[in-house]
Amino acid sequence: MLLRSAVGDSLAPEQAQAVVEEARAWRGANAFRLVRYLSDRPDALSLPSSDCPTCVVRLVAALTAAGHGDKVALVACGDCGRTDPLPTNNGPEGRLCSRCAGRRAKKPCARCGKVASIYARRPEGGICNPCRNKEPDAKEECANCRRMMISYRRLPDGTSLCQNCAPKNTQTCCRCGRLRRVNALTSDGPVCGGCYSSPARLCGVCEQIVPIVARADGTRPDTCDRCYKRHEKTCAICERVRPGHHINGGMGPFHCDTCRPREECACALCGKVTKVKVFWPRGPVCDSCYRAALSTPAPCASCSRHRTLIGQTAEGTLLCKACSFPDEPVERCSTCGEPADLYSGPHCPRCTLVARVTDLLSVDGASVAQPLQPLAVVLTSAENPYRVLQWLRRSPAARLLERLVLDPGALAHESLDTLPQRAATAYVRGLLVTAGILPRRDENLALLTNWVARTVTEISARHANLIRPFAEWHIIRDARRRSARGRYTYAAHKGDCGNVLAAIDFLNWLDSQHLSLRRLQQQHLDVWATDRPTLRSRSIPFFRWCTARRLCPPGLAIGHPASQLPGHFQAEDEARNELLRCLNDAALPLDVRVAAALVRLYALPLTRIVELTEDHLSCDQEHTYLAVNQHPFVLPPKLARMIEDQLRHSTPRHGIAAGRRYLLPGQSPGRPRNPLGLADTLRQHGLPARSRFHGSPEVGRAGERLWGLDRNLGVVPDRFPADPARAAGPARPPEISCACTHGKCQNRHLGQARCVASGSQPYATSGGDCACPESTSACSKS
Repeated sequence: MLLRSAVGDSLAPEQAQAVVEEARAWRGANAFRLVRYLSDRPDALSLPSSDCPTCVVRLVAALTAAGHGDKVALVACGDCGRTDPLPTNNGPEGRLCSRCAGRRAKKPCARCGKVASIYARRPEGGICNPCRNKEPDAKEECANCRRMMISYRRLPDGTSLCQNCAPKNTQTCCRCGRLRRVNALTSDGPVCGGCYSSPARLCGVCEQIVPIVARADGTRPDTCDRCYKRHEKTCAICERVRPGHHINGGMGPFHCDTCRPREECACALCGKVTKVKVFWPRGPVCDSCYRAALSTPAPCASCSRHRTLIGQTAEGTLLCKACSFPDEPVERCSTCGEPADLYSGPHCPRCTLVARVTDLLSVDGASVAQPLQPLAVVLTSAENPYRVLQWLRRSPAARLLERLVLDPGALAHESLDTLPQRAATAYVRGLLVTAGILPRRDENLALLTNWVARTVTEISARHANLIRPFAEWHIIRDARRRSARGRYTYAAHKGDCGNVLAAIDFLNWLDSQHLSLRRLQQQHLDVWATDRPTLRSRSIPFFRWCTARRLCPPGLAIGHPASQLPGHFQAEDEARNELLRCLNDAALPLDVRVAAALVRLYALPLTRIVELTEDHLSCDQEHTYLAVNQHPFVLPPKLARMIEDQLRHSTPRHGIAAGRRYLLPGQSPGRPRNPLGLADTLRQHGLPARSRFHGSPEVGRAGERLWGLDRNLGVVPDRFPADPARAAGPARPPEISCACTHGKCQNRHLGQARCVASGSQPYATSGGDCACPESTSACSKS
């Protein structure tokens, strides 16, 4: 009656007897304890006390399992606050679960002195399990492997099995789908140790409601996984001091997290059979795909937030962690309070980035100086904070910037020019220019000027008296003139450096031959040109400069090497297949497809392709145009879409770059890609940067047939010019009616027209009249 009055009439008498018998309180001393407890407390089962009898703990659990959980409350452990396992042990402050009771029962071992659970009693006192296992009689012969091992499981016949040979309770995990040892049985099914997370409660460090991995002790509070700092040791493989664990159940050598043995299987993202980094609901993920997924968050199909997508729905749409496990508590940033994938402790990637950028750009670590505020905005406003965090952690440019911040006067072009001109220096300079801290300048011209200044100081004074005026008043002066017109490229800078090096090499050769410029003869120049064919054309500017200033006898000259006619002609089928790869092969990188297509369609050199920016692209209601040398031409629709995708995906690493946005951006902010490196990349993908135009009329007409007649390439114009000089010409103009025998003429710029059928030669017009020699009457605009 007491039990039914506490639970309600929904508990039948037969069911009440069954649950009491299951709690082992139907008879004996436990029955008297249960009756006394229920009589003294009306709310004995809905609000059980921490010092209730053990039979009450079991009774409440039995009633919950029988479906009466809404009328009763489970008894929680007085230490950890959990209800599973049942707190059936007595403690000084109430009921304790077996884990907490065992932890409280730990005492110092009589042999090793460590505080641990007492496993055996010896004359000197209680000893722990490791000390017991070190005794000679602790090992027995395993019935399976026949080795002398610690007994792990006793068989019915009296023999024992070691830990390696003992059968393990394995089931299919409901989360990762692997056959593993069961760590917990949840409402969804069995969960392995890798997928299991302990019940969430308050972390004493970040004050978030998250799963706890380390319980509170005398030195630390309850700690979650992100706040817990593991012990570090020297890895047996890489010999670095890093966090990790001992393999083989804690008995093997110490391995860090990177070097630890991992199983191999097919990655669910890339399909490669390699070592598994992590198991997600999407499947096993390798290390490279794991890092790529973390650094490229995308909108979740359910909540639309930019998160790391680890799960997917039945339809194949990707989900974030919070939407993949809706029953688990949502992780929130302790700074901004927004749901996010926590990056460092309790902070989201964006707040972590703001804190680290402030620490990088401030002297006192509290605030960023006013001159560096634009740089802080550029870094912290990046679309993808993961890439900037990786740059701050690993890049030598970040370390260089950290040193330059300590000296405000070092943030100038002149100070950066005095540093070793490595990739880190160029990157920091581009970053400061992008942020607007340093003024923009022609970097190719600056590279030439600084290189000449360093090179002149490394040669002898006698040679420097000739090389310095030649470089400054001839090479650099011409470079400044081309830079003012916006035509000084990286290739031009390398060519000018080659001219100066050829002049230095020639002066050194004169010294080796015991000659001077005054005593130079034509036969000497012939010997020089024959022995050094690679420097022959590079040395011509220096000889012309010396002759014009009467530094050498007049009449001396080095002839240009004979021009070679094209020797390698590309077949139509091969050229067609290469262009089809550029336009249709999605396996190729997008930048490779765009650059190779521009080379094969319009014969543009790579030095001009890398200088293309979004300002060169324009469009109207029908077509997209690409302007080269101020002349726009129509792009095929498929190529236009590829170029637009390339501009959209070539977002600068640090926020929105000021100034020009290149079609093919380089590693340094505000700089285009190196054409030499682009040529190597095209060659590696089987698309060398050679033009399809070889100056042969037959080849030009064959290419015209190839590109103009294939409608599968997504090309709208019926014909493409075979002459490379007109490959970057104006867009197709409006048609006008023509009474000539050839049909129609096209109106050209500056009042010119050309006949479509009679060739590519433009003829002057007057008032719209066709001046084609074979025309029989005037043209009139339709």
